[in-house]
Amino acid sequence: MSASPAMVPPGAMLPPKFDNTLGALLVGGLVAMALWGITCVQTYNYYMRVNKDRVYLKLMVGFLWALDTFDSALNGHILYYYMVSNYLNPLAIFKPVWSVIIHVAATSISNFLIRTLFAHRIFRLSKGNLLLTAWVMAISLSDLIVGITITVKAFGIPSFPDLDRLSGLMYTTFALGTGSDLSVALALSWLLYRSQTGFRRTDSLIRMLMMYTVNTGMIVAIDASLGMILYIVMPNNFIFLGFYLLLSKLYLNSYLATLNARELLRGERNGEMVSIHLSQISQSRRYDVENSIPTIVNEKTSTGKSENTLAISIQTLIDKKIDDGSNSAVNSPRDNSPRDEIPRAV
Repeated sequence: MSASPAMVPPGAMLPPKFDNTLGALLVGGLVAMALWGITCVQTYNYYMRVNKDRVYLKLMVGFLWALDTFDSALNGHILYYYMVSNYLNPLAIFKPVWSVIIHVAATSISNFLIRTLFAHRIFRLSKGNLLLTAWVMAISLSDLIVGITITVKAFGIPSFPDLDRLSGLMYTTFALGTGSDLSVALALSWLLYRSQTGFRRTDSLIRMLMMYTVNTGMIVAIDASLGMILYIVMPNNFIFLGFYLLLSKLYLNSYLATLNARELLRGERNGEMVSIHLSQISQSRRYDVENSIPTIVNEKTSTGKSENTLAISIQTLIDKKIDDGSNSAVNSPRDNSPRDEIPRAV
């Protein structure tokens, strides 16, 4: 006589599948810890290099690292609670532990601070464009408010299936995060493109910064988009949560990468690059100076005016030779001293 299958009482909760629940948490937590290690290396490199950043920025980088470390501790507690403390209690996975809820608030705060730093950079590059900066800040602040709201309301949810009560807020926070990340990446890329000076070496550095901005911004936006899509398609497992664990760490690493890339690019071109403030250069001023060279050579002026004209001529000559890669005026100061250049300009 064959044994009959065990009957499940009506209303009883079936044991969950571990591949798309605990497995997704494990993979997401391990990748998040690896990203935390990269964050530590990038933070160390930032402080070890000589930079002229203001004190508030250095303090902010340290605070973001501390917040990311706290977030990593939360990830460790999540894995330990479900895989060790409740190893023989698989139904415990239906109940959200407090560290999962606090993780939402930590992610929202970290992302908001990083977007604020990016908004400050947008404000400076755009020469005080309040509309563009306000848009980035508004969408970032909205994401912070929604994240804190989810954290407060999640403490009253007894189980993960009841998370459907907050599905509207979950969709909103994923959408706001994706929109904010895309806004920052596109705004910085556009402003950097407009900041090109016409000098080959300076423009190559700007294009490299654009590449860093687009790549890092798109990685964060893709992660947020995948989390939103997976939550919409599969709300009853933890695959979307595995992507959400990575969000703040990807964002922090993207910001640290732009800071360290800036210092690396400066170091590579040390002694060769002309110091140019991009926000103070306009197209008309650059080409007016270059186009005025024939007039300067042929025009006869008074003594006072010739000194000013002579200074402009020498500066233009040096800039052009640096941009064209000529080593005659830069690498051989003994052969081409300022005294040799003065008769030519006159």
